Amino acid sequence: MVKKHTSHCLILSIALIQQFTLSESVTQAQTRFSMSAGAWVPVLPEYEAGLRGDSANLAGPHADLYRDDQTGVGGQLNLTSFYHFAGTRTMFESDLQLAGIDSLGSGRRFDDAGPGQSVLFAGLDGASQVATMAGQSMTIGVENDVFHLHKYIGLRDRFNLDWIGLGKIDLGFGFSYMLFDQDIDTTATLSTGAISRYKEDLDSTYLGGEFRSTLIQPVFGKLFYFDARFGIYEMDADYAGISNIQSLPGGALTRGTALDTLTQTTTTFDLAIRTDMYIWGMHCRPTVGFKYFDDMASIDHPAGIGVGDSATLRTGQAYFYNATLEFLF
Repeated sequence: MVKKHTSHCLILSIALIQQFTLSESVTQAQTRFSMSAGAWVPVLPEYEAGLRGDSANLAGPHADLYRDDQTGVGGQLNLTSFYHFAGTRTMFESDLQLAGIDSLGSGRRFDDAGPGQSVLFAGLDGASQVATMAGQSMTIGVENDVFHLHKYIGLRDRFNLDWIGLGKIDLGFGFSYMLFDQDIDTTATLSTGAISRYKEDLDSTYLGGEFRSTLIQPVFGKLFYFDARFGIYEMDADYAGISNIQSLPGGALTRGTALDTLTQTTTTFDLAIRTDMYIWGMHCRPTVGFKYFDDMASIDHPAGIGVGDSATLRTGQAYFYNATLEFLF
């Protein structure tokens, strides 16, 4: 009796496994392409420039003057392809994302508080500075051009979850590479007419792997695609900056330079929701998504004037929002 019960359980288990793993196999190879475009909204780590401190001790401790979270609206383009191997549930996936934004930043005016305090703008090497006198002001403006590239290749398997009341799920893993190129132009203009400037280049590359999953699930009769991704990367950041400090209008420029590198292991996390619709007879999917970076390189400017004060790299959290329209071919 026990043997009969055991054999029945074994037969049922094999049937469930076959239903789970083979229901999404195809009789012949299939290829699918898609293209999407839309808005890309980065929220980068805060950018700081300028100092407020004691006018009698310009080399002493100072507080940050200008702080900005570097948020704006840019654009992105995605190209994706899937190749479904015949007779299996396995798919080869590759995609390419290009995104960017021009002149990300803002400008602000800061007034000298009077005797005993000054507004300063220090050279990137910490060896020079320009400071306001009582009654003067300084306007700081930042323009940050950001370019982003993401390449991914990997494999996915599709499983049928109808037997537990869900739809279908894709699970996959692959190789991922990302690049963030930031070209930052920061200008400090005194009310006297003197102009000082930073020209900075910050390149961050991410090399690692990404786990991907997509749950395909009807909701109130409408088919939705719920995407989740988790990435593990080695981040390498390279920074190079040049500062020109001008104390008087038309006066001599004092040039300073700064170089720094940073390597760190970090993670990312994505969520997105898509659904099907037709526009002028074309199959498309509107998408909204969110991406989180646990570590994004940012610049730590000199905190004072003196030996050892130089621009260096640090890390901060970053967020990216997107809304796109995907067209399937």
